[in-house]
Amino acid sequence: MRFLCDVCERLAPPAAFRIELGVLVMTCARCGKESRARPEEALVVAVTQESEPVPPVQQRFTPVPALKVVALRPSDEQVRGAAAMARSEDPFAVPPGFCPKCIAARREGAESCASCGLVYANFSPEEQRPSEDLQAAWLSVLGRWDDRDAHDRLLSLAVGRGELAMAGRLYRIRLAQAPEDLYAQRGRDEVVRLASASPVAFAPAAPPGLSSRTQLVVAIIFFLFLLVSALLIFRQFRLTFGRP
Repeated sequence: MRFLCDVCERLAPPAAFRIELGVLVMTCARCGKESRARPEEALVVAVTQESEPVPPVQQRFTPVPALKVVALRPSDEQVRGAAAMARSEDPFAVPPGFCPKCIAARREGAESCASCGLVYANFSPEEQRPSEDLQAAWLSVLGRWDDRDAHDRLLSLAVGRGELAMAGRLYRIRLAQAPEDLYAQRGRDEVVRLASASPVAFAPAAPPGLSSRTQLVVAIIFFLFLLVSALLIFRQFRLTFGRP
C-alpha cells in the first residue's frame, strides 16, 4: 500500500509507522519525513491501493420470458363469424375497403389498385367466381369452420380441379373480414405451400369432355405440327441464304 506524504506530496510506501496517542504516524520511504493522521483518515485518504478499486460484483437476474400461448383452434367468435358469412347474401363478395381482385387494401379515392393495377370500374365479379363444386365446398367449410378435416377436403378438391388459386382467394376474403382468424391464416399458408410443392396446381383443369387418351393424341398432334413448322422454317432459311 501507499500513502500521501504531507511533506513531499507524493504517494510512497511507508518506511515505518506507529501509533502515538491515537494518531497514526507514518514515515515516508522517499523523503524520510513523518506524516500524521487519525486512523480513520489513514484508511480513507492516506492509504491508496496501487491498482484501481474493483467494484463489487452485482448479482444479475435474467428476466424469464413470458409464455407465448398459441391457439390450436379458432375462437367461438371466429366460428360464429364464418357461419354468418355463409348465411350472408353473397359469401364470395370482397368486403368494402379492399380490391375486389387481389383483396389488397384499397386507398380512399383511388380509381385503380396499387397492387394489381385493376381499374375498379372495369371489374366483373363473374371473372373471380369459383366453380359450383368449390362454392358448395366453401359454404360447407364456413358452416363447420372449426372442422380441420373440412378445410383439408376443400384444399384437396381445389388441387384436383386446378382451382387452388381460387381457394387462396376465398381464404383471403375471410382474412379481410377477420385478420386474426386462425383457420383462415392456416388455409392461406397451406395454399402457398401446396402451390410451391406443385406449381401445376395453379394451371386450369382440362375440359371435362376430353378423356386422357384424347388429350394424349391432341398433344402428339400439336408436337408434330411444331416439328414440321420448324423444318419448313429451317428449309426456307437455307434457300434464302443460297445454300442448296
